[in-house]
Amino acid sequence: MALTGRFWFRKSWTGRLVLLVEEVRPRWFGRGAGKPRWRNARLMDFAEPELRPLMAMEKLHRTGAPSATVHTLRPVPSSPATQAANG
Repeated sequence: MALTGRFWFRKSWTGRLVLLVEEVRPRWFGRGAGKPRWRNARLMDFAEPELRPLMAMEKLHRTGAPSATVHTLRPVPSSPATQAANG
């Protein structure tokens, strides 16, 4: 049962936040490809290489460092010809 690297969060009835991970489960008697399913994460799942990006996001969030995937937006200077064409 291999993890696919996809994860999701859900709230339980008691209000706790539960991490769900997707895994590919082999079919009975080896017929065809495995079937993906969602299950509650276990502690050992965090050691899997597929969930390393999740752990990196948590580390960046705790340190207050800007995320590597979020970039600041800068205005692009436009040429006078483009401004004339746009009105």
